[in-house]
Amino acid sequence: MSIEEKEKEKKLDQSAILPALQPQPGENREDAFARQFSTDANHNLLRPFGTPNWRLFGPLLVILALALLFFTHIINAGKLDVTNTISFGVNLWGGLAIIAIGLISIGPKLVRHPQEIRSQRVLASIILLALLAAFFLLKIVDLGLFTYKLDQLDISSLIGLVLVGGMIYLAFQGSAMAIVALVGLFLWWGFSIEDFGFSTVGDLFNSPNGGRLLRSMFPPKWDYFSLAVDPMLLTVQTAVASTVIGIVVALPLSILAARNTTPHPIIYNIVRFLINTVRAVPSLILALLFIPFVGLGPGAGVLGLALHSVSVLTKLYAEAFESVKPQPLEALNAVGADGLKTFRWGVFPQAFPLVASYSIFNWESNGRDSTVVAFVGGGGIGFLLQQNLSLLNYANVAVLLVVLIITVSILDRFSDFVRSRII
Repeated sequence: MSIEEKEKEKKLDQSAILPALQPQPGENREDAFARQFSTDANHNLLRPFGTPNWRLFGPLLVILALALLFFTHIINAGKLDVTNTISFGVNLWGGLAIIAIGLISIGPKLVRHPQEIRSQRVLASIILLALLAAFFLLKIVDLGLFTYKLDQLDISSLIGLVLVGGMIYLAFQGSAMAIVALVGLFLWWGFSIEDFGFSTVGDLFNSPNGGRLLRSMFPPKWDYFSLAVDPMLLTVQTAVASTVIGIVVALPLSILAARNTTPHPIIYNIVRFLINTVRAVPSLILALLFIPFVGLGPGAGVLGLALHSVSVLTKLYAEAFESVKPQPLEALNAVGADGLKTFRWGVFPQAFPLVASYSIFNWESNGRDSTVVAFVGGGGIGFLLQQNLSLLNYANVAVLLVVLIITVSILDRFSDFVRSRII
């Protein structure tokens, strides 16, 4: 389309809108269009959630009130004694779940297009799913028997959950107020922790034990500073080693975990499942799990932090790859570039600022987490913190905290300098 045709089409689009406007005295139709656009924008700012659907507001209000009454047990429906035990073999049901996923994801497509069963993509999917199902069904690794004992069923909470389902239904029907109510209900549930409230905040200022602890930290025993330097350097070393391992392993995994770079959807889902599984385990627990393999010491801490970094960075890198603009990738595919070249020249240059920023942030995070991981006997300043806290040497703890604050501040300034040169 030529430039003249584009300008003509633009004028036609404006002419379709402008005749409906009523210009005020002394203004042309373009000014009237700008005025109307500004009015609509202000109207949208005043109503960020759109126009309320008042037809659904009444049912929503009733459902929300009933849900709160049941969740707070103001209306107490009692408890039902069920005394039931749910048990099943994890291997059997895991294999059946894999088969069901395969039938749901591949079955409808093959029914519509039976000839695609000969394609390499479908054959690879079937083989991979069959191997996964065989892994469970043949008990290559025995995952045991899952058992859950249910003694009582809280009827009030169950009714409340049903009412929440009603609010979700109203949200899908277009009620923005239902979404607000669900978010508010979720936040209320999050803060309804036993022994936590305004009195908890007040205890921070009038607790005699807390006052004694703060007084015992001052003045700090500065002669302890010389003993904290080498452990602090070991902590920084742990952060550097774990971050580098995390970056090296996460980069190839993130290519498999991004929708626009993965070679196959099944590989995408498997990698995502694995990194979600690892990310669910805290780095301290991972370090404890490595102790039987490598023993007590910095090695377990490095491996625990590295594995956790792999899971976090894989997710972040994959999301960075998925956020790139598709036009350069389409251009590279049009000239015959393969997947590796498309990633090298189309995906990675666009995602590199985010990849660098995430890597630097992970290094800072590992610098803090390595202090906690040292509690498992990995050395470092965390080990000294644990030792002095156990012995109630709070004056030494104050010195260690000062060393930590100085180190984290230096790392933050250094990472900011590196970030400013890269991004």
